[in-house]
Amino acid sequence: MRSIRTRLKATEGFASRCAIPGCRNPTMRAAGIGLAAFHCRKHIEHKARHGSHWDGTYSAAELKPYLAAATSYLRPRAESDRFIKAALNAISLLLEEAGPTEIATRLRGMSPRRRARIALARLRVAGIKPERFVAIVLAVTALIEEDPDSHRTKEFRTVQIAKALHRLASGTHKRWPFVDAYGRKRQTEMHAFPRSSGQVLRIMGRAVEGLCEWVIEKHLPGVLALKKKRYGQQPRCLVAASPVR
Repeated sequence: MRSIRTRLKATEGFASRCAIPGCRNPTMRAAGIGLAAFHCRKHIEHKARHGSHWDGTYSAAELKPYLAAATSYLRPRAESDRFIKAALNAISLLLEEAGPTEIATRLRGMSPRRRARIALARLRVAGIKPERFVAIVLAVTALIEEDPDSHRTKEFRTVQIAKALHRLASGTHKRWPFVDAYGRKRQTEMHAFPRSSGQVLRIMGRAVEGLCEWVIEKHLPGVLALKKKRYGQQPRCLVAASPVR
């Protein structure tokens, strides 16, 4: 604690303004609210959510043609290709070892590692197959590879993989029937979603991505070729408008 206070009081080694072009906010160090020496709070929080200080999360529509191509590419090779088989088996084991699930409202105070395991367990309970995990890893990697405006860092790819997985089964949804004062049957609902940000995404993404490294190495060119054959090579802004077969 004393070391953090000393660093906050230091008058050297940090910028006065955020390094992101066009941002005029003071850095967290300059404002005295954190240790970030070159970025403001807004862009630090943006990176925690998206894996980049400025680039945003790909939407499901943007990812869709890449995911369709990756799924079609994997399907006939799942039983014969040793790299794909190894990744599928490893992801199956990862899901089995994730442990029990927990409702979203009870996650506060848990460590990021435990929350990441619960997120994986939630995917297992939702019936998400290992093939879907591998397809998402390939799809995200292919989209980043083809997008000329993408932030090409490993952390961004890792977070984008985790965000795509998180969307498949991210929340807790409960419904309770009851009878109101007039005897009419009613239903009350609860929809709770865990925060999709921070170290949970990094831990979850690294766990899945690491099991697919050889698949990426060997099969990314094939997925990109199939995607281009079906949907063409388009800039990011037009991906969502492409037809999907």
